[in-house]
Amino acid sequence: MPAFSVSIEGKVYRVEIPDPGASPLQVIVDGQSFEVGIIGSEVVATPARLAPPPPPAVQPTPLPQPPPVEMMRPSAAPGMGVVDVVSAPMPGTILSVQVKTGQRVEVGEVLCVLEAMKMKNPIRATHPGTITEICVEPGRTVPYGEVLFRLA
Repeated sequence: MPAFSVSIEGKVYRVEIPDPGASPLQVIVDGQSFEVGIIGSEVVATPARLAPPPPPAVQPTPLPQPPPVEMMRPSAAPGMGVVDVVSAPMPGTILSVQVKTGQRVEVGEVLCVLEAMKMKNPIRATHPGTITEICVEPGRTVPYGEVLFRLA
C-alpha cells in the first residue's frame, strides 16, 4: 500500500492509499479514513464511513451518605443524669439480643447480633455501663441509626 508524508502548513501527515485506482479514492491520513474526489484542480476530502465516536465516559454519581451516628452517644434524660444509647450502625435484622435490662456490660461485650446483607454483625458496647432499656427484639428490622439499647 503506497504511503506518503505530506506537509500542510508545517504539520506532517502520514497518508496511505490502499487502492490508488478506486473512485472515489480512499486515503488514510494519520489513521483516519477519507474519501477523496478531484474537482477541477481542487482535491476535496470527506471522512469515509468512520465508526461513530465512543460515547462520553459516564461519571458515577456518588450515593448520598447518611449522617454519621456514633455507636454510643450521651444524651440528657430528665432525672436520670447522662444516658448512653447504642444505635444501629447499618440497617438490618436483629438476630439475637445477648443482654438483659439491669445487666452490667463492659467495653467490647456483645449486646446483640445484627444481620445485614447475609452477614452477622456483633454490636458491642463501646464503654462500660448498665443496660437500662432494650429497644429491640429478635426478628425486628431496624433502620440505620435506630436506638437499640440505652445504658446508664
